[in-house]
Amino acid sequence: MKQTSPLFLLFVLTPLLFFGQTTRVFVAAHQDDWQLFMGTKVFESAQNIEDETVILHLTAGDAGHKTANDAYYKAREVSALAAARFAVNAYGSGAYYGYEMKREWLQMNGHLLLKYTYKKLSVYFMRLPDGNGDGSGFEANENKSLEKLFNRQVIDFSTIDGQATYSNKEDLVGTLKTLLTQLKQNRPLELHLTDTDAARNPGDHSDHRVASLFAQEASKGFENTTLYFYTGYHMKTLEPNLNPEEIKIKSALWGVSTAALADHRHYSSWDSLHNAYLDREYFRVKGLQPNKAQR
Repeated sequence: MKQTSPLFLLFVLTPLLFFGQTTRVFVAAHQDDWQLFMGTKVFESAQNIEDETVILHLTAGDAGHKTANDAYYKAREVSALAAARFAVNAYGSGAYYGYEMKREWLQMNGHLLLKYTYKKLSVYFMRLPDGNGDGSGFEANENKSLEKLFNRQVIDFSTIDGQATYSNKEDLVGTLKTLLTQLKQNRPLELHLTDTDAARNPGDHSDHRVASLFAQEASKGFENTTLYFYTGYHMKTLEPNLNPEEIKIKSALWGVSTAALADHRHYSSWDSLHNAYLDREYFRVKGLQPNKAQR
């Protein structure tokens, strides 16, 4: 058998060692955003057991129902957690794997934050009010929205479950900065966000854009941080660009998520409107020109 030289192994493994020290934070406004717009990158990160993979949901995705409508927001959280577990378990399930996740409430900058942990992946739910597509908000949430908070048009922005209230824009930015600082530690940080360049990503949901803007504000001054910007709704107008394996992965993530939503008595969202995103994924890295998928 041909022997592999130590020098060759060093050449191959050294990049992987450095790669494995990265913390990746995927920022989503709603519980189904990352599967549709960032799915292949989340999966890639979750499959590397050396990586710290974080999925951060800013809003409850309650569509103006708050905690009503048969707890729609909780069903969406369950669907996101099912997809997150799949991202970890695929190709490696078996002993010591299952549906159990560590659940805890964290104190962060004086606010309570819900966290789930599964192996090297963590999922956060901030449960802020859904802001509606245009940022106008919903009557049940006093027509408050992330966009209005960012633009200083509202104050005292409370989560739909009443667990936390953010007095103003700086309060939410400061809480996110504290969280990102704890997650980053001394490692390189990747922030995966909705593209807020209206020329590249026109017509996106207000919550998508503004969740990204809040995260960008919170990351200001961070060293060794790379920003990835993803196309949202506009992606449906672009050419399919994923290969068969990537389409399979993204479809599986979405299928698991929609099945869990249906299990909790809500419409699954497995339809032509949402499935149109499964064969494409576009992003750019800050400072670089976008290409087919920058893989």
